[in-house]
Amino acid sequence: MLRISCILLLCSSCLHAALGPNISLVKNGIAVCYIRADSTVMISTDKSHQRLRESIHDLASCLQKISGASISILTDPRPESEKGFPLLVGDCAAKKFGVPAAHSHYGQAWRLVVSKKGIGCIGESEESVSYAIYELLDRLGCRWYMPGDIGEVIPAMKTITMKELDISDTPQTICRKIWYADEAFMRRSRLGGPSLTTGQILERYIPSQALKDHPDWNAEIGGKRSINGRLCWACDGVVNAIADTLISRIGRTHQMSVSLSPVDGITFCECPKCKALDAGDWDSTMNCVSITDRYVNFCNRIIDRVARVYPEELFGMLAYVQYTRPPVRETPDPRLVPVLAPITYCRAHSMADTACASRQDLLKLVHGWSRRAGMLGFYEYGYHLAEVSAPDPMIAKWSGDLPILYRNKMKFWLPETMANFESVLPGLYLGIRLSWYPTADPGKILDEFYERFYGRASGPMATWWGIIDSAWSAVPEHAGNVFGYARRFAPEMMKRARTALDSATAACATAMEYRRVKLADDSFREFELLMKMRRNLFDGHWNTLEADAQNWEFRWSMLNDEYKGNYCFSPFGVRYFDEFQKATLKDAARISVGFRTAGKPLVSWKYLVDKEKAGDSLKVYSVDYGDRAWPSTNPCIDTWSDLGIGDYFGTVWYRAHVKLPAITAGKKIFLWISSEDGSLSVYLNGQHVPFARETGDTLTAFSGYCKPVSFDITARAKPAGDNVIAIRATRTQLNELGGGGLLGPVAIYAEK
Repeated sequence: MLRISCILLLCSSCLHAALGPNISLVKNGIAVCYIRADSTVMISTDKSHQRLRESIHDLASCLQKISGASISILTDPRPESEKGFPLLVGDCAAKKFGVPAAHSHYGQAWRLVVSKKGIGCIGESEESVSYAIYELLDRLGCRWYMPGDIGEVIPAMKTITMKELDISDTPQTICRKIWYADEAFMRRSRLGGPSLTTGQILERYIPSQALKDHPDWNAEIGGKRSINGRLCWACDGVVNAIADTLISRIGRTHQMSVSLSPVDGITFCECPKCKALDAGDWDSTMNCVSITDRYVNFCNRIIDRVARVYPEELFGMLAYVQYTRPPVRETPDPRLVPVLAPITYCRAHSMADTACASRQDLLKLVHGWSRRAGMLGFYEYGYHLAEVSAPDPMIAKWSGDLPILYRNKMKFWLPETMANFESVLPGLYLGIRLSWYPTADPGKILDEFYERFYGRASGPMATWWGIIDSAWSAVPEHAGNVFGYARRFAPEMMKRARTALDSATAACATAMEYRRVKLADDSFREFELLMKMRRNLFDGHWNTLEADAQNWEFRWSMLNDEYKGNYCFSPFGVRYFDEFQKATLKDAARISVGFRTAGKPLVSWKYLVDKEKAGDSLKVYSVDYGDRAWPSTNPCIDTWSDLGIGDYFGTVWYRAHVKLPAITAGKKIFLWISSEDGSLSVYLNGQHVPFARETGDTLTAFSGYCKPVSFDITARAKPAGDNVIAIRATRTQLNELGGGGLLGPVAIYAEK
């Protein structure tokens, strides 16, 4: 049996110490207590009572799992003649002990009393009574690390005692939420609280007919005002129309908050009045002026009207895209809650990492918002955007970020997560735990997690997760998706991780320990196959790529079925794989079967960052242009962030020299680009190569994203001779995944 001595370690960091002698609930496997709750909660089928009802059942069930003793749940007072120690829940507890000494404006204050007269779980609401129940169970050592039975850790002891105590407290966060888990896990983790509405619905508050009747309410885009999905924020008519809609809606629904977040997108009004509301603050990640001051001004005017009728209402706004930066001139109304959604910033590192310039910029934004706003929310990304198979525990990231955020008025913890506990478990549990105990020590939380979740395998599993986490936190790579994986997950690192995981499997002493390690092993084997495909793509070993891709998807789907109740192996794994990787792998396999490749893929390139747009006039694509002074890059390994141009919107020129083998006369020759971000123009031996579409017409350039493309270079290639390839790659639009230009190998192939 695991030692219980460390269990209370995390609970005392933000709560009062226990007092007095031990109070017994169970003695030698025999219950000496009973649970009493109100009949309105236990008998009613009303869903409004479900959370507390299930919490009470959990309380009885966990006490039985701990001790083997059956605990009665009564809904009527026990007769005086019948002995037993009362464990009172809800209103009956409040009548005996009184309400919480603490108070929450949002009904979240709770009280836990352990005394000779009984135990009381009390709250300002049924949800906060549930908090008191799980505080009691937490103090007894019960943990839920992930959904399902695999995540439950319940101590075993025949006698259950607690010290006398009387604690009243409120959560230091107003709301704590993740996206994917069952209700039981959410409840047991004390996730919840009043929701802050931030849905991207702002424009939908005004009916289309009103926009037809008032053309000036529509945003001016490209010099025209029409119904284009955007509004003119400088227009008083828009402010009044939205305020009227919200006043009516709040009156009907009585919701605590409403959203003022615009519909997704990066195009906004260009009229002079709107631009005059901007403060001229440049957003380098968006390559435009920040519109936050304009946005906050607009929100404040709406709130001013609505608050005259509903002064307690909160208003959620996403701080996102070109309104991520804090306002320079405007001060948000105290009822306006900015929720930072830093999608254009590095997601691998922590704001505590001084080596990551992107996260340091984000840290400045957090401080700026904290100085301006009364309270904040944080909509961080709890997975690696557009790729979820790589294990990504976020240990260093959230250990550094969350304490910073809590010190800077973060009251709404709202990460965007996936059903991928298999890959982010340590960090996700850490985040959930810190959302309830913000001042707890992240290191102690993780130490307890390893010891109690993995048991005998805790040492090698801590090593394994540490190796994986260092690939994220210690590698200066900032792009999303699979870009940069070759740099992060080098073969030597993958080998060390495999050794640690095999050691963990060998160390397992129980069936449950084996199941938990196997979950990580199943995840890592999928990732090993993914990295094998990536390396084979780069090295030119293409004949097995399509079969490997099919195998990867089949295995992922099988694992999703196996672990569905544990919210693992999200279906987004296959969706993202199909969208960003599969086409390239399938096309490479097609080439390997039906064509003859001219040597290995081209992975070494000279490059020039053409910020002055001088490449064409200098004819850097010509055969005799001197590129010896240009630096070199391998686009299979280096992203634009590695080249120091992660936020660059512009052109990069690539040049390579290649000697082609002899090719049979009459056979077509093609230049294949495996994956790209933006617009590509190809030159061979100083001549432009147009892109031929399937329809037969040609374009001067190809524009795409993460798609393979072939250029017919037959007329310009020199078989059995030296050839010069030049590619103009232009990043044409914002992409939150990072990248830019070439995203993989280039190859030359010919008909057989």
